[in-house]
Amino acid sequence: MRAEVTGKLAMKLWETVLIIAGVICMILGARWIQRGELPKQEIRITDAGCNMPVTIIQPPAGMNPAGSVVLIHGLSANRRLMTYLGEDFAGHGFTAYLLDLPGHGDNTTHFTFLRAQQCATVAMEALTRSGKIEPKTTVVLGHSMGGAIAIWMADHDPVAATIALSPAPSILSHRMPANLLVFSAGLDISFLKRQAKKLMEAAGGNRIQPDDFAQRHAFQLQYMPHMMHTSLIVDRNVAHQSELWAMQALFPAIATETLALNLDLATYETYKLGRRRLAGAVIGLLGLMLMFPFCATMTAKLAGPHRVEMDDSHPAFFLALTEFALCSLVGGLILMFGTPLKLLHMYTADYLASLLLIVAVMLLSLNWKDARESLSLNIPRFLAAAALGFGTFLGIGAWLNWQLDDAWLNAPRWLRFAALLPILWVYSYAEEVMLGPVRFGRRRAMRFVTFLLLRLELWIACAISVYFLGSSQILLLILFTFLAMFSILQRLATDALRLRTGSATAAALFSAILAAWFIAAVFPLT
Repeated sequence: MRAEVTGKLAMKLWETVLIIAGVICMILGARWIQRGELPKQEIRITDAGCNMPVTIIQPPAGMNPAGSVVLIHGLSANRRLMTYLGEDFAGHGFTAYLLDLPGHGDNTTHFTFLRAQQCATVAMEALTRSGKIEPKTTVVLGHSMGGAIAIWMADHDPVAATIALSPAPSILSHRMPANLLVFSAGLDISFLKRQAKKLMEAAGGNRIQPDDFAQRHAFQLQYMPHMMHTSLIVDRNVAHQSELWAMQALFPAIATETLALNLDLATYETYKLGRRRLAGAVIGLLGLMLMFPFCATMTAKLAGPHRVEMDDSHPAFFLALTEFALCSLVGGLILMFGTPLKLLHMYTADYLASLLLIVAVMLLSLNWKDARESLSLNIPRFLAAAALGFGTFLGIGAWLNWQLDDAWLNAPRWLRFAALLPILWVYSYAEEVMLGPVRFGRRRAMRFVTFLLLRLELWIACAISVYFLGSSQILLLILFTFLAMFSILQRLATDALRLRTGSATAAALFSAILAAWFIAAVFPLT
């Protein structure tokens, strides 16, 4: 009892400190962003029914563009995730064009791999016809699926150079792209690293002499030993090497050492401004998160008196892990025969939602007594949890949409959100039942470890389905970093609400709202 009283006093003190720190971070982040931004323009390419939003980032005032760079994002990404690379290129004298492929970001047309390839070509042709780009001075840079598309486009839209960051497997184009640079992340999935080596074999090895650039058949494979699949798009060294490669392709007669020196001389101010904007975006996001505990406390007070939860209303540690692992594996086996939630029309999300629903139903069946004891249909708590859930993702989504990622739902994604919410509430409630009430100290830490292991078991079940059961849901493996980060933040926020309300059902609703937002915002529309 004394430990809980002490814990509550410490919690109030920390909330005061965090709310002050959060406000400071928000102000500081906004100032850094404003000081580091480059001129931008938003256009939309509507040719051939593609309806592609495009962000144009211009070089700083007074700098004549050396050329253009077209940036193509990967599967389940969007143009805003390519902003750091785009701004770095723009800071070194390139006009950058960032595309949203079908089904991604603000592009509401339906996604297929073929459609993504076709629309990327349509965008290149439209930009060329309008005089915005000149192919002879244009570089195409793609990440993952975008890298495969950039390589494939060599058969249709010859450009000065092509840069592929961890390109996805695909049928090789009939001819190698002009001046191709490939980055391979050391911590990437094995089949992606094999694709990079396959490209080097097709090119006949590295060729980086000035004559190779002049004859448009230069090639290099850059191996980044400590990088992950997604970290390539925000790495300074990747950006710098890409810009040097682009300059070598545009000016093959100038010595590489001279081009590198010019880039280094221009890098300080560009790097400082670009990193300041990126740091400001991250610091502002951190500020929003630091303010959350105070918001959760205020929400809990509006929800009514705290409800005391029984400690024995959940399965034991090893039993919970065993049940969850078995249910996850059985769910993967069931989905071999079909995906029940195919009507969601979201690439891979329909599989994930189906798996979560199957696992939840089995877990609740195995722990029916605990589930019934934890159930509390208190309307004020439900309304408070819903208000906090919507407020959280709208606030964070608006900030992310401004600077880092496309996290703001458009109309088709709001429809998916509404369809996902009841499914994910069932799963979230099953997860709350398995974890039990939130306590303090060592018991809370152990509970958090249990949660991490449960989510890891779910991800391992998806990996087994991909590698051994013939599932095509490879996106769930590629998104491991994002899924892990979201899971940790989701659990910290959900525990904060459950600790203050004592309601597993309200906490499950809050958790489900965050999960539905994440899935509806991230996965491509089909």
